[in-house]
Amino acid sequence: MCCTCPWTINISLVTEFALIPATSDKQPASRHMTKATIDDKNLPHLQQALDSAAMAPAFEEFFRREYPERGLSVEACYIGRVYHKPGKNCGILYHLRCRDRDLRLSSPVLHGKMFANGEAQDKILKAQPESWPGCGFWKPVRFWPEMEMLLHTFPYDPRLPYLGQLSEADFVKRQIEENLAGFGLSNEWKCRDLVWGVVKYMPTKRCILRYDLVFTDAANNLRPFAFYSKTYDSPRSRYVYEALQKIWASPACHTGVLNIPRPIAHLDSANTLWQLAWEGRGFTEVVGPTGWANLPRSGFVPKIASMLAALHQIPSTGLQLQSGASPAIMLKGVEEEVAKLLPFLPEHEEILTRLLTTMTTGAPSSAAPIPQVTLHGAFKLAQILCRVDPDGNSHLALVDFDAIACGDPHYDLAEFIASLVFLRISNGISAAPLGESVELFLSDYQKQTPWACKPQRLAWYVVAFLLGKIHSSLKRGETMGAANLAAAFDLVHEWLERVAK
Repeated sequence: MCCTCPWTINISLVTEFALIPATSDKQPASRHMTKATIDDKNLPHLQQALDSAAMAPAFEEFFRREYPERGLSVEACYIGRVYHKPGKNCGILYHLRCRDRDLRLSSPVLHGKMFANGEAQDKILKAQPESWPGCGFWKPVRFWPEMEMLLHTFPYDPRLPYLGQLSEADFVKRQIEENLAGFGLSNEWKCRDLVWGVVKYMPTKRCILRYDLVFTDAANNLRPFAFYSKTYDSPRSRYVYEALQKIWASPACHTGVLNIPRPIAHLDSANTLWQLAWEGRGFTEVVGPTGWANLPRSGFVPKIASMLAALHQIPSTGLQLQSGASPAIMLKGVEEEVAKLLPFLPEHEEILTRLLTTMTTGAPSSAAPIPQVTLHGAFKLAQILCRVDPDGNSHLALVDFDAIACGDPHYDLAEFIASLVFLRISNGISAAPLGESVELFLSDYQKQTPWACKPQRLAWYVVAFLLGKIHSSLKRGETMGAANLAAAFDLVHEWLERVAK
């Protein structure tokens, strides 16, 4: 069976392991904050580019010119990740569903990049490939003059040049059969069937693919497996893989408290690590239907606290971890976030300046006696998966260890708290159950760790992460209307007040 790609990306769920089949008519679940109408004088076509309804016929017309022999029609256009730098450029990830004149379905993923001052056309003049592994009949890169947009077709990515080979069946099968031990199989097993799909794609930075495969042996016994492949823009993937191997082998990962997907292999030639699938759904996807008001009594919060406490107490000495962000580094990050927020919110310059002053004067001391622990480095709701067993028991797992490091435990605690309380802004959740969940989370974590949390230090980190979330919402083109924006800054000031206590 050949290696095929029958999937599009679920662009709205916070979990990075949710897929929508290309043959499905289901649209990505909507978030509370929707795509904004952006007025950027240096990017005159940006408003249209962020309008999925307008872009579907626009793409169809463009394809009619670029692929006249195909007779392509565009049935649907979904807009995924947006990265806007006001006055400079904007990157937009498009997921299309198309049919050709023979009604054959295809689901291209296209990364559009708009530049100010006509730079897109200048960039296309550079040498570009006419074909690329995994692109099929789609041209790897084109210039769209009417939109003043540079279009890259997945898997062509100048910063992730190995993605093409990861879509080739022969290459992937060879790598699988060279790493059978990672699957717990002997050399007599062979990879027979293989299909792949895109799960999450951050152009030029990261890409997660899912492979579903079937092994067979000489007796024609069959063994199905599924695993995730994560490709990086640098050899840092090896560092993450080696750390994951050691964490997965630790006692904490064999008691049921801390679950992480088992690492299988690392492909040095492709800056790619493989992990077995830990089948589950995104945490917010699970909690949402039951209502966030029930979160404090759901039993989930103590499990999350236990998971983080267990990770923090895995000795970092044998993991050879890099140092995590110090308060000084975090403060520099705050300064950068404020500078990035100003082009979006020039009318709030005075507020942002005062906020930066308070964060600078209230910055925690790096000399304080704080334990250095094994950090996840991005511990938030989006990195938690949940599944329910046949007996009705829920189990949680932790994914995405890209930022694993050794450092201040307040860092992980604060990022989780920020991701929880920001639901007030992003999803319109009421403050009471979120605040109660924060207190429960900290209480349970403290019961399981020998060090004490410092409230002012924790609050300072929370403010830093909240500022990052506001900027992230704006640069992704999510609506931050006056009411939302006011509520977001109210939330920031609530935690800023705790820094001064």
